[in-house]
Amino acid sequence: MRMLSCEEVLANLSNYFDGECSAELRAQLEDHISKCRRCRVVFDSTGKMLKILVDVEPFEVPLAVSARLYSRLQEVLSEE
Repeated sequence: MRMLSCEEVLANLSNYFDGECSAELRAQLEDHISKCRRCRVVFDSTGKMLKILVDVEPFEVPLAVSARLYSRLQEVLSEE
């Protein structure tokens, strides 16, 4: 099995997490991640972040906060 480069692993992480890569590519990614500490940290961090994002319940932004946000956005956009 060919060892992927770190760049190839990072380029394919999204497909890995989305379940959109072939079994061969999945095995290559998992093999590389098991041997490369740097890619393993990125992989673990990305997986944890996705879990947090998926598990978060939607919430309504308080009116005062959203009004300040929209006001600031309008200021920034008018400066351009």
